[in-house]
Amino acid sequence: MGIWYVVFFLLLPVCSSSDLQSGQVMNMDTFLGLIKELESTKPDFSAQEIAQQLVSPSFNPSKFLSAEQASLTLALLGHKVVALEDKDWQEQGVVLAPDGSTVAIKPLLEAVLSGWKVDCKSKNLQEEDHQGTGNNARHPTSLAMSLGLGFANSELSLEAALDVPNGCWDSISTPKTFKLSGAPSRHDITLAYLNGALDGTLLREMLINKTQKMSSLLQSYYWGRPAKSAFRRQEFQDLLKDGQLEDEIRRGIKCYKDHADHHNAEPITEEQMNSIASVAAKDFEQQYLDCPAVIPRCMWEAKPYKGTPTLLKPPLPHVYIHHTYEPSRPCVSFQECAADMRSMQRFHQEDRGWDDIGYSFVAGSDGYLYEGRGWHHVGAHTKGHNSVGYGISFIGDFTSSVPDTRILNLVRDGFLKWTLRSGYILPNYTIQGHRQVVNTSCPGDALFQEITRWEHFTKESQV
Repeated sequence: MGIWYVVFFLLLPVCSSSDLQSGQVMNMDTFLGLIKELESTKPDFSAQEIAQQLVSPSFNPSKFLSAEQASLTLALLGHKVVALEDKDWQEQGVVLAPDGSTVAIKPLLEAVLSGWKVDCKSKNLQEEDHQGTGNNARHPTSLAMSLGLGFANSELSLEAALDVPNGCWDSISTPKTFKLSGAPSRHDITLAYLNGALDGTLLREMLINKTQKMSSLLQSYYWGRPAKSAFRRQEFQDLLKDGQLEDEIRRGIKCYKDHADHHNAEPITEEQMNSIASVAAKDFEQQYLDCPAVIPRCMWEAKPYKGTPTLLKPPLPHVYIHHTYEPSRPCVSFQECAADMRSMQRFHQEDRGWDDIGYSFVAGSDGYLYEGRGWHHVGAHTKGHNSVGYGISFIGDFTSSVPDTRILNLVRDGFLKWTLRSGYILPNYTIQGHRQVVNTSCPGDALFQEITRWEHFTKESQV
């Protein structure tokens, strides 16, 4: 569309990778430690008051924290995407959460205070660095406004879908730098930014009619088994009313336009505003909220594929459901599920002699899907049928019980529908249990009976 570029698109600073090495472990434990330290100096402060303190332009962390802690705090509050000299992209101001997701801290804190809707009275709207130098530039103050302006100010047409890049940490045990898989298509709207905005919104909901410390709030949200944060997309969807997201995005564009008029922003018509809001809301829902969260191979520390993979030719006609049997116990945390993925890959590569873990994707009981061979490589999950279908396995032995309802919904209502919409499977695809095409008890009696009730399940057996 190319309209109304000024105000929002910032010039991304180019840095060498050595300039960005803080040496600090950038995980949620580190952020929690800073919060606890700050709370020790402000023992009467509630979670909202701590958040207000941190995002205040006048906040000086050196008054309350050591020099090293103060420096780290400022780094966490400065969310941005930077271009490196080697054409890679790095995201700063993010941490690795216990559930395996990456979360931007600043949008989290802002959402704790103001939620995801538009606050047109916010002073931040008038504090932007309109020259785009980056020093004083701030994100818009809400998720709805970020989405609206991300689409309004992009050089991409509205037909170009929202691309929300994820990335990989340099280390899972001691994460320090986070490299993105590519540049965001809509300003700095990354997966970590969206995770932070949703987490802050849900934390705010947890505080309704309550007074709670920020440290205990974070612990109850991120350190559960499974963690509440793993279900952020579903929980946020439950908060939305029909048409509400589109309405708020429209309000955000109008609000920002009104504040930016004196900066010679290109005019935007009511019709354009409505079109942008409609597309932005739809894209966000389809490319993020409806899209199942998948832990990429780098995050569970997969070993490289042995040899050269054979490419699939999607869309495929079949989906085959499995259970792992071994490991037999469902994993309920990122640490457990990632360890199970490594164990299965080791068994498949070393004992079975396969090139990689056999499954296309694996569902943990922690609320996430895990990337196995993925969308494009032929797996080793269903003998004789690997090139015509995806193999999805649930971690655990489901002979006498089924996975948690939320995990079943994640695969049936999230993953499969998104896979169809994305063109990886045919509209008339079939679902079958492993036992229907291979002489095996997989996926277990209980789970097999469950999938017989799924749409697209077929009773045909080839054994």
